[in-house]
Amino acid sequence: MKRKKIWLLILAIAAVVLAVIWGGGVSTRSAVRIAYTGSETRSNWTGRYASLDGAMRKTIHPQGDQLHIEVETKSGTISMEVRDADGELLFDGDDMETGAFDVPVPGKVTVYIEADHHQGSFRIDGGSQG
Repeated sequence: MKRKKIWLLILAIAAVVLAVIWGGGVSTRSAVRIAYTGSETRSNWTGRYASLDGAMRKTIHPQGDQLHIEVETKSGTISMEVRDADGELLFDGDDMETGAFDVPVPGKVTVYIEADHHQGSFRIDGGSQG
C-alpha cells in the first residue's frame, strides 16, 4: 500500500511539471520585482512594475512567424535578447527606450531580459493563444 502511494505522488509531481512546461512555457528568473504585475501564457509575456532588477528568461511558442515586443522605460535600463531553438540571436535590444519592435521568428524562441532598476513595462506578444 505504501508503494502505491509513493508512485501516485511521483505521477502527480510529473503531471504538474509537464503541465507547466507544455501549458505555460518555461520561465526562470533571478530578479527583484517590486510592485510587479504580469501575465505569462504559452505565447505571451507581460510585466508592469515600479522596479525590475536582475535577469529573467521565458520560452515563447508564437502562434505565427513574428513576435511583437513593446517596452516602456520610465527610468533605469532594460535589455532583451530573443534566440531561436538553436541559440541563434534574432533580436538584441540593449538599453531599450520606450518603443515597439516586430521580430521575425522561425518558431519557439527564448526571450532573455536583463534589467537594472528599470521602471516601466514590457509586453511580448506571440499571438492570441492564452
